[in-house]
Amino acid sequence: MLNTKYLYRHLFLLIFWAALWFVVWIQIKQDLGTSVALLYTSSVMVVAIAIAKILSDNILPKALKTKQMKSFILQAICFTLLLALWMGTLDFFFIYSDQHLSAKERITPLLVQFYKALISSLLMNGTACGIRFYQEHADIQQEHNRLEQLVLENQIKSLQDQINPHFMFNVLNHIQKLMKKNIKQADYLLLKFSDMLRYQLYESNLSNVLLSRELQYLEDFITIEKIRCGDWLTIHSHCRISTSGLRIVPLILIPFVENAFKHVALHPDQLSEMTIDFQEEKGWLRFTIRNSGQVTSVDTTEKYTQAAFQHITKRLNLHYANKYRFTVEQTAHYFTQFVQIDLSQS
Repeated sequence: MLNTKYLYRHLFLLIFWAALWFVVWIQIKQDLGTSVALLYTSSVMVVAIAIAKILSDNILPKALKTKQMKSFILQAICFTLLLALWMGTLDFFFIYSDQHLSAKERITPLLVQFYKALISSLLMNGTACGIRFYQEHADIQQEHNRLEQLVLENQIKSLQDQINPHFMFNVLNHIQKLMKKNIKQADYLLLKFSDMLRYQLYESNLSNVLLSRELQYLEDFITIEKIRCGDWLTIHSHCRISTSGLRIVPLILIPFVENAFKHVALHPDQLSEMTIDFQEEKGWLRFTIRNSGQVTSVDTTEKYTQAAFQHITKRLNLHYANKYRFTVEQTAHYFTQFVQIDLSQS
Protein backbone atom coordinates (compact mmCIF):
# COMPACT_ATOMS: atom_id res chain seq x y z
CA MET A 1 0.00 0.00 0.00
CA LEU A 2 1.34 3.42 -1.00
CA ASN A 3 2.04 5.95 1.70
CA THR A 4 -0.73 8.55 2.03
CA LYS A 5 1.77 11.41 2.40
CA TYR A 6 3.53 10.21 -0.75
CA LEU A 7 0.26 10.29 -2.71
CA TYR A 8 -0.78 13.72 -1.40
CA ARG A 9 2.61 15.26 -2.20
CA HIS A 10 2.74 13.93 -5.75
CA LEU A 11 -0.90 14.83 -6.34
CA PHE A 12 -0.17 18.41 -5.25
CA LEU A 13 2.91 18.56 -7.50
CA LEU A 14 0.89 17.18 -10.42
CA ILE A 15 -1.75 19.89 -9.96
CA PHE A 16 0.95 22.55 -9.52
CA TRP A 17 2.83 21.67 -12.72
CA ALA A 18 -0.37 21.20 -14.72
CA ALA A 19 -1.69 24.60 -13.58
CA LEU A 20 1.65 26.26 -14.30
CA TRP A 21 1.82 24.66 -17.75
CA PHE A 22 -1.74 25.86 -18.55
CA VAL A 23 -1.08 29.44 -17.31
CA VAL A 24 2.11 29.78 -19.37
CA TRP A 25 0.42 28.33 -22.45
CA ILE A 26 -2.56 30.71 -22.13
CA GLN A 27 -0.29 33.76 -21.76
CA ILE A 28 1.77 33.14 -24.90
CA LYS A 29 -0.89 31.48 -27.08
CA GLN A 30 -2.05 34.74 -28.65
CA ASP A 31 1.50 35.89 -29.44
CA LEU A 32 2.94 32.63 -30.76
CA GLY A 33 -0.15 30.67 -31.81
CA THR A 34 -1.62 27.53 -30.32
CA SER A 35 0.80 24.94 -31.70
CA VAL A 36 3.97 26.98 -31.22
CA ALA A 37 2.88 27.97 -27.70
CA LEU A 38 2.26 24.28 -26.95
CA LEU A 39 5.75 23.37 -28.16
CA TYR A 40 7.36 26.21 -26.17
CA THR A 41 5.47 25.44 -22.95
CA SER A 42 6.18 21.71 -23.17
CA SER A 43 9.89 22.35 -23.81
CA VAL A 44 10.10 24.56 -20.74
CA MET A 45 8.03 22.33 -18.46
CA VAL A 46 9.81 19.07 -19.27
CA VAL A 47 13.22 20.48 -18.37
CA ALA A 48 11.82 22.40 -15.36
CA ILE A 49 10.13 19.28 -13.94
CA ALA A 50 13.28 17.19 -14.48
CA ILE A 51 15.52 19.71 -12.72
CA ALA A 52 13.03 20.26 -9.88
CA LYS A 53 12.72 16.50 -9.36
CA ILE A 54 16.50 16.06 -9.21
CA LEU A 55 16.80 18.85 -6.65
CA SER A 56 13.79 17.97 -4.48
CA ASP A 57 13.83 14.16 -4.65
CA ASN A 58 17.54 13.37 -4.78
CA ILE A 59 19.84 16.20 -3.72
CA LEU A 60 17.74 17.83 -0.96
CA PRO A 61 16.89 14.64 1.05
CA LYS A 62 20.52 13.53 0.91
CA ALA A 63 21.70 16.98 2.06
CA LEU A 64 19.26 16.94 4.98
CA LYS A 65 20.39 13.49 6.10
CA THR A 66 24.10 14.28 5.82
CA LYS A 67 23.65 17.89 7.03
CA GLN A 68 25.50 19.25 4.00
CA MET A 69 23.18 22.14 3.16
CA LYS A 70 25.97 24.32 1.76
CA SER A 71 26.60 21.74 -0.95
CA PHE A 72 22.87 21.65 -1.70
CA ILE A 73 22.66 25.44 -2.02
CA LEU A 74 25.54 25.48 -4.50
CA GLN A 75 23.96 22.73 -6.57
CA ALA A 76 20.56 24.43 -6.41
CA ILE A 77 22.09 27.67 -7.71
CA CYS A 78 23.74 25.82 -10.60
CA PHE A 79 20.52 24.05 -11.58
CA THR A 80 18.54 27.30 -11.28
CA LEU A 81 20.98 29.08 -13.60
CA LEU A 82 20.86 26.13 -15.98
CA LEU A 83 17.06 26.23 -16.15
CA ALA A 84 17.11 30.02 -16.58
CA LEU A 85 19.60 29.67 -19.43
CA TRP A 86 17.39 27.07 -21.10
CA MET A 87 14.26 29.22 -20.72
CA GLY A 88 16.09 32.37 -21.88
CA THR A 89 17.41 30.55 -24.94
CA LEU A 90 13.92 29.32 -25.82
CA ASP A 91 12.48 32.82 -25.36
CA PHE A 92 15.15 34.29 -27.62
CA PHE A 93 14.61 31.60 -30.24
CA PHE A 94 10.82 31.95 -30.41
CA ILE A 95 10.79 35.78 -30.19
CA TYR A 96 13.73 36.70 -32.40
CA SER A 97 13.80 33.71 -34.76
CA ASP A 98 12.40 35.75 -37.67
CA GLN A 99 14.86 38.62 -37.15
CA HIS A 100 18.24 38.62 -38.82
CA LEU A 101 20.65 39.65 -36.06
CA SER A 102 24.39 39.49 -36.02
CA ALA A 103 26.20 37.55 -33.32
CA LYS A 104 27.01 40.78 -31.47
CA GLU A 105 23.40 42.00 -31.69
CA ARG A 106 22.11 38.73 -30.23
CA ILE A 107 24.01 39.05 -26.95
CA THR A 108 21.90 41.84 -25.42
CA PRO A 109 18.41 40.31 -26.04
CA LEU A 110 19.72 36.91 -24.98
CA LEU A 111 20.93 38.33 -21.64
CA VAL A 112 17.62 40.16 -21.18
CA GLN A 113 15.65 36.95 -21.65
CA PHE A 114 18.04 35.12 -19.33
CA TYR A 115 17.47 37.63 -16.52
CA LYS A 116 13.70 37.46 -17.03
CA ALA A 117 13.78 33.67 -16.93
CA LEU A 118 15.95 33.66 -13.80
CA ILE A 119 13.06 34.73 -11.57
CA SER A 120 10.73 32.09 -13.04
CA SER A 121 13.41 29.42 -12.63
CA LEU A 122 13.99 30.42 -9.02
CA LEU A 123 10.27 30.31 -8.22
CA MET A 124 9.74 26.89 -9.79
CA ASN A 125 12.72 25.24 -8.13
CA GLY A 126 12.04 27.04 -4.87
CA THR A 127 8.44 25.83 -4.80
CA ALA A 128 9.38 22.21 -5.52
CA CYS A 129 12.20 22.18 -2.94
CA GLY A 130 10.04 24.03 -0.40
CA ILE A 131 7.35 21.38 -0.61
CA ARG A 132 9.92 18.59 -0.23
CA PHE A 133 11.68 20.39 2.64
CA TYR A 134 8.37 20.72 4.49
CA GLN A 135 7.72 17.00 4.01
CA GLU A 136 11.24 15.99 5.09
CA HIS A 137 11.06 18.28 8.13
CA ALA A 138 7.71 16.76 9.11
CA ASP A 139 9.16 13.25 8.71
CA ILE A 140 12.23 14.17 10.78
CA GLN A 141 10.03 15.65 13.51
CA GLN A 142 7.84 12.56 13.49
CA GLU A 143 10.90 10.31 13.77
CA HIS A 144 12.24 12.50 16.59
CA ASN A 145 8.94 12.17 18.45
CA ARG A 146 8.97 8.41 17.88
CA LEU A 147 12.50 8.11 19.27
CA GLU A 148 11.57 10.22 22.30
CA GLN A 149 8.60 7.95 22.93
CA LEU A 150 10.84 4.91 22.52
CA VAL A 151 13.35 6.31 25.01
CA LEU A 152 10.55 7.01 27.47
CA GLU A 153 9.19 3.48 27.08
CA ASN A 154 12.68 2.03 27.56
CA GLN A 155 13.14 4.13 30.70
CA ILE A 156 9.85 2.86 32.07
CA LYS A 157 10.77 -0.72 31.18
CA SER A 158 14.19 -0.24 32.73
CA LEU A 159 12.57 1.03 35.92
CA GLN A 160 10.20 -1.92 35.96
CA ASP A 161 13.12 -4.29 35.48
CA GLN A 162 15.05 -2.63 38.30
CA ILE A 163 12.23 -3.23 40.79
CA ASN A 164 12.26 -7.01 40.78
CA PRO A 165 8.64 -8.10 41.34
CA HIS A 166 9.70 -11.35 43.04
CA PHE A 167 11.96 -9.46 45.42
CA MET A 168 9.17 -7.00 46.24
CA PHE A 169 6.67 -9.78 46.88
CA ASN A 170 9.08 -11.68 49.11
CA VAL A 171 9.98 -8.60 51.14
CA LEU A 172 6.38 -7.50 51.63
CA ASN A 173 5.39 -11.03 52.54
CA HIS A 174 8.20 -11.22 55.07
CA ILE A 175 7.21 -7.85 56.54
CA GLN A 176 3.67 -9.12 56.95
CA LYS A 177 4.94 -12.12 58.90
CA LEU A 178 7.20 -9.97 61.05
CA MET A 179 4.29 -7.69 61.94
CA LYS A 180 2.83 -10.62 63.91
CA LYS A 181 6.09 -11.53 65.64
CA ASN A 182 8.50 -8.59 65.79
CA ILE A 183 7.04 -5.13 65.16
CA LYS A 184 10.37 -3.38 65.68
CA GLN A 185 12.20 -5.53 63.13
CA ALA A 186 9.30 -5.21 60.68
CA ASP A 187 9.48 -1.42 60.99
CA TYR A 188 13.25 -1.51 60.42
CA LEU A 189 12.84 -3.74 57.35
CA LEU A 190 10.12 -1.50 55.94
CA LEU A 191 12.36 1.55 56.39
CA LYS A 192 15.22 -0.11 54.48
CA PHE A 193 12.85 -1.22 51.75
CA SER A 194 11.41 2.30 51.34
CA ASP A 195 14.94 3.71 51.05
CA MET A 196 15.64 1.26 48.23
CA LEU A 197 12.48 2.20 46.37
CA ARG A 198 13.21 5.89 46.80
CA TYR A 199 16.68 5.41 45.30
CA GLN A 200 15.31 3.43 42.35
CA LEU A 201 12.55 5.92 41.62
CA TYR A 202 14.42 9.21 41.99
CA GLU A 203 18.14 8.56 41.50
CA SER A 204 18.52 5.53 39.25
CA ASN A 205 17.54 7.55 36.16
CA LEU A 206 20.58 9.83 36.58
CA SER A 207 23.65 9.30 34.40
CA ASN A 208 25.76 8.78 37.54
CA VAL A 209 25.47 9.02 41.31
CA LEU A 210 27.85 9.25 44.22
CA LEU A 211 29.55 5.95 44.93
CA SER A 212 28.52 6.28 48.55
CA ARG A 213 24.82 6.35 47.54
CA GLU A 214 25.22 3.28 45.37
CA LEU A 215 26.95 1.40 48.17
CA GLN A 216 24.22 2.46 50.61
CA TYR A 217 21.64 1.00 48.25
CA LEU A 218 23.58 -2.28 48.09
CA GLU A 219 23.91 -2.30 51.87
CA ASP A 220 20.14 -1.88 52.25
CA PHE A 221 19.56 -4.76 49.84
CA ILE A 222 22.04 -7.00 51.70
CA THR A 223 20.45 -6.11 55.06
CA ILE A 224 16.97 -7.02 53.81
CA GLU A 225 18.14 -10.33 52.36
CA LYS A 226 20.08 -11.15 55.54
CA ILE A 227 16.94 -10.66 57.64
CA ARG A 228 14.91 -12.81 55.24
CA CYS A 229 17.50 -15.62 55.21
CA GLY A 230 17.86 -15.59 58.99
CA ASP A 231 20.49 -17.64 60.78
CA TRP A 232 20.95 -20.01 57.84
CA LEU A 233 23.22 -17.51 56.14
CA THR A 234 26.31 -15.79 57.51
CA ILE A 235 27.40 -12.65 55.68
CA HIS A 236 30.83 -11.08 55.99
CA SER A 237 30.82 -7.59 54.51
CA HIS A 238 33.79 -5.22 54.24
CA CYS A 239 33.95 -1.75 52.70
CA ARG A 240 36.96 0.54 52.39
CA ILE A 241 36.69 3.72 50.33
CA SER A 242 39.69 6.07 50.29
CA THR A 243 38.61 8.68 47.71
CA SER A 244 35.60 10.90 48.32
CA GLY A 245 33.33 12.28 45.61
CA LEU A 246 33.64 9.36 43.21
CA ARG A 247 30.63 8.73 40.98
CA ILE A 248 29.30 5.57 39.36
CA VAL A 249 26.51 4.56 37.01
CA PRO A 250 23.52 3.70 39.22
CA LEU A 251 22.42 0.08 39.73
CA ILE A 252 25.36 -1.34 37.79
CA LEU A 253 26.50 -3.59 40.66
CA ILE A 254 23.19 -4.82 42.03
CA PRO A 255 22.81 -7.72 39.52
CA PHE A 256 25.93 -9.37 40.96
CA VAL A 257 24.53 -9.18 44.48
CA GLU A 258 21.09 -10.38 43.38
CA ASN A 259 22.63 -13.36 41.62
CA ALA A 260 24.73 -14.26 44.65
CA PHE A 261 21.66 -14.37 46.91
CA LYS A 262 19.67 -16.20 44.28
CA HIS A 263 22.17 -19.03 43.95
CA VAL A 264 23.60 -19.25 47.44
CA ALA A 265 23.14 -22.73 48.88
CA LEU A 266 20.69 -22.56 51.83
CA HIS A 267 20.22 -25.75 53.80
CA PRO A 268 18.79 -26.07 57.36
CA ASP A 269 21.47 -28.58 58.30
CA GLN A 270 24.34 -26.73 56.67
CA LEU A 271 25.82 -23.30 57.38
CA SER A 272 25.89 -21.11 54.26
CA GLU A 273 28.03 -18.06 53.93
CA MET A 274 28.67 -15.09 51.72
CA THR A 275 31.59 -12.67 51.61
CA ILE A 276 31.18 -9.21 50.12
CA ASP A 277 34.18 -6.93 49.80
CA PHE A 278 34.31 -3.34 48.48
CA GLN A 279 37.70 -1.68 48.12
CA GLU A 280 38.57 1.58 46.40
CA GLU A 281 42.02 2.98 45.88
CA LYS A 282 43.09 5.83 43.59
CA GLY A 283 39.77 5.73 41.75
CA TRP A 284 39.73 1.98 41.15
CA LEU A 285 36.77 0.13 42.66
CA ARG A 286 37.31 -3.56 43.37
CA PHE A 287 34.17 -5.49 44.18
CA THR A 288 34.36 -9.15 45.14
CA ILE A 289 31.41 -11.28 46.16
CA ARG A 290 31.70 -14.97 47.05
CA ASN A 291 28.84 -17.25 48.02
CA SER A 292 28.66 -20.90 48.96
CA GLY A 293 27.19 -23.14 46.29
CA GLN A 294 27.69 -26.31 44.32
CA VAL A 295 29.02 -26.97 40.83
CA THR A 296 26.26 -27.70 38.31
CA SER A 297 28.24 -27.80 35.08
CA VAL A 298 31.83 -27.61 33.88
CA ASP A 299 30.75 -24.81 31.56
CA THR A 300 29.07 -22.78 34.31
CA THR A 301 31.47 -19.86 34.01
CA GLU A 302 30.95 -19.48 30.27
CA LYS A 303 27.16 -19.79 30.55
CA TYR A 304 27.20 -17.36 33.48
CA THR A 305 29.01 -14.62 31.57
CA GLN A 306 27.15 -15.12 28.29
CA ALA A 307 23.60 -15.59 29.55
CA ALA A 308 22.93 -14.59 33.17
CA PHE A 309 24.99 -11.41 33.00
CA GLN A 310 24.80 -10.49 29.34
CA HIS A 311 22.90 -7.28 30.09
CA ILE A 312 25.34 -6.10 32.78
CA THR A 313 28.28 -6.78 30.44
CA LYS A 314 26.65 -4.56 27.84
CA ARG A 315 26.23 -1.79 30.40
CA LEU A 316 29.85 -2.11 31.48
CA ASN A 317 30.98 -1.92 27.87
CA LEU A 318 28.76 1.08 27.27
CA HIS A 319 29.82 3.14 30.28
CA TYR A 320 33.25 1.76 31.15
CA ALA A 321 34.71 0.41 27.92
CA ASN A 322 38.36 -0.58 28.43
CA LYS A 323 38.05 0.59 32.04
CA TYR A 324 36.78 -2.52 33.76
CA ARG A 325 37.56 -6.17 34.37
CA PHE A 326 35.04 -8.87 35.17
CA THR A 327 35.89 -12.46 36.09
CA VAL A 328 34.05 -15.44 37.52
CA GLU A 329 35.58 -18.35 39.44
CA GLN A 330 33.89 -21.49 40.68
CA THR A 331 35.16 -24.27 42.90
CA ALA A 332 33.45 -27.28 44.38
CA HIS A 333 31.90 -25.21 47.17
CA TYR A 334 32.17 -21.53 46.27
CA PHE A 335 31.19 -19.21 43.47
CA THR A 336 33.13 -15.92 43.19
CA GLN A 337 32.46 -12.80 41.11
CA PHE A 338 35.09 -10.12 40.75
CA VAL A 339 34.53 -6.71 39.16
CA GLN A 340 37.08 -3.93 38.89
CA ILE A 341 36.08 -0.51 37.51
CA ASP A 342 38.08 2.66 36.95
CA LEU A 343 35.99 5.51 38.40
CA SER A 344 38.71 8.14 38.29
CA GLN A 345 37.32 9.76 35.11
CA SER A 346 33.63 9.54 36.09
